[in-house]
Amino acid sequence: MRGWRTACLSAVLSLVSVVAALGENTDYSLMSWRYGVVVWPGQLNTYSTVPERFVERLEAAAEEAFGFWGYEPPQPTDEWPGSVRHEGRLHIDGPYDVAIVDDGASKEIPIPNLSWQGARLSPVLVIPFVGHWRMHDALGATATFGAQFFYRPLVRTYPLAEPWVHDVGLGYRTVICASHAGDDVLIHEFTHWFQWTWCEARDLEPLALPPLIREGMAESAAAEAESSPYDAWDRQAVIDWAKHNCLVGVVGAAARYTVGESLVSYLLDELGTARFLATLRDWIACPDRMAAEHEPGWRESLGLPLACPEGSGEGAGD
Repeated sequence: MRGWRTACLSAVLSLVSVVAALGENTDYSLMSWRYGVVVWPGQLNTYSTVPERFVERLEAAAEEAFGFWGYEPPQPTDEWPGSVRHEGRLHIDGPYDVAIVDDGASKEIPIPNLSWQGARLSPVLVIPFVGHWRMHDALGATATFGAQFFYRPLVRTYPLAEPWVHDVGLGYRTVICASHAGDDVLIHEFTHWFQWTWCEARDLEPLALPPLIREGMAESAAAEAESSPYDAWDRQAVIDWAKHNCLVGVVGAAARYTVGESLVSYLLDELGTARFLATLRDWIACPDRMAAEHEPGWRESLGLPLACPEGSGEGAGD
């Protein structure tokens, strides 16, 4: 009888432990950073990256992405210390209503909104995966990529992602990357955050920016953080592309990064940062006219004839 009671008690305690475990969040770990929250898929002890060091790099990259264009980054509307680990799960009711909920401690910690030039911004969520394979697997992605900035809930881009990704990706500013992403990758993605913030503050549609300008700006801002051994090769690749193609029209996906960086760097040298940003309205409204206007000078900077090559197909190739 005594053994039977002991066995029953043990079974009950095991059941309680299982129920408690089911109530815990085992899909991801949470850490605050100055501009929002970092969601680490899985458990932090599985990462070779030091989480606190990664957060430092995130904050430096965000500051560089805004600072390159002459602006301070957004600031939290309430005190929000960075590099603090939090127990619990992420709860999102909307872009401006994000909190960390610890059911075990019956505690909810609201994540502050951000403020930039008088506008209210939603906090930025960063999801650093242990590797690209895990990133693509969790997202149900069919195409490979190194990192991405999202301006809308993740379910709209990746409907086949794992359920926890949809749960934490309900906000409107999310960066997905590998935990070993270089500083240049982080600056590139946060430059897209800058573009979105800057354009919305001026009632411009960020997605209407030509991809050539959008990616060119991100590559230009990240250039100093990128290793330089391949600079000469990249320049030669741009020259080779320009010998057969024009800026007017659709520039292929592979070329828009290198060609875009070359064009934006040329425009920054010619116009300066403030005047270049002022032209973004025109790039949105009439991209072909802007490309045709600046093409001769850009081609001259590459040491090429000013006119587009005959039969180039105007921007059709990569």
